[in-house]
Amino acid sequence: MDLGCFPSEKHFSSWLGLSPEKRTSGGKVLSSHTKASSNRAAAAFRQAAVSTQGSDSELGAYYRRMKGRLGAPKAVTATAHKLARVYYRLVTQGEQFVEAGAKAYEESIVSEW
Repeated sequence: MDLGCFPSEKHFSSWLGLSPEKRTSGGKVLSSHTKASSNRAAAAFRQAAVSTQGSDSELGAYYRRMKGRLGAPKAVTATAHKLARVYYRLVTQGEQFVEAGAKAYEESIVSEW
C-alpha cells in the first residue's frame, strides 16, 4: 500500500474510519463517533488491537485502560487508531518502534497525574 497519498497519520486514520468525527456547534460537542467502515485494513487493525488485550506490552496496557474507561468496543477502536498511527510512522518515516512495556506505560500515566 502506498501511503504517500496521505499527508499525515491523521488523514490515514480518518480514511480507515478509526478517528472520531466530532459534530460541534458553538464550541459544544454535540456527538462524537467513528464512521462505519467496511475497510479491510481497518478490520485488520481492529483484530490486531483485540490481540493486544492479554499482552504485557504498552499497547496491551493502553487497551486495558481504555476498556476500563470506555468499554470494549471503543477500546478496540482507540487501540486500532493508535496502531494505525504507529504503522504510518513506521512505513513513511522509517522510524523504529521501541516497546517500553506495560510497566513503563503505567508509570508514565501515574506521573502525569
